[in-house]
Amino acid sequence: MTRWDELGDDELMAELASAVAEETDGGEVTARRREAARAAFTWRTVDAELAELLHDSALDAGAAVRSSGSSGSAPRSLSFIRGAVTIEIEVTGQALLGEVVDDDRSDGPTTVSLQRPDAEDRVAETDASGFFRFDDVAPGPVRFVVARSGWSLTTPWATL
Repeated sequence: MTRWDELGDDELMAELASAVAEETDGGEVTARRREAARAAFTWRTVDAELAELLHDSALDAGAAVRSSGSSGSAPRSLSFIRGAVTIEIEVTGQALLGEVVDDDRSDGPTTVSLQRPDAEDRVAETDASGFFRFDDVAPGPVRFVVARSGWSLTTPWATL
């Protein structure tokens, strides 16, 4: 099956027409519609959960070439914020160190998921000070999802 973002305009319009015209058997909601509804439901809070990029060392003035995380280059640092929560990331080689700083200091464990479009999510739990680590992180697109009891936030995609 072709992904929706790989479809041309005419193909996408044909898929939409097919979805609108789709009949249900015996009044039952089809599995396809149920899956589409669940996918749409996950987008309901995307704006409230998306963190803002505060700093990216690859974009600093004077940075002639974006770092790919190779061992000979300076560490790459990224900072994201949403409300009272800041996520600090530093990439050195294939090691990724991070800290979740929460001015609110909510109770409970905090998990950080490293997401890639082409791989399974990797999850780390922060220590008591908010630090976490991922090893063997290859260059490429990533985003982070930070979750604690009662809230979560997602960073925009960044390329390491």
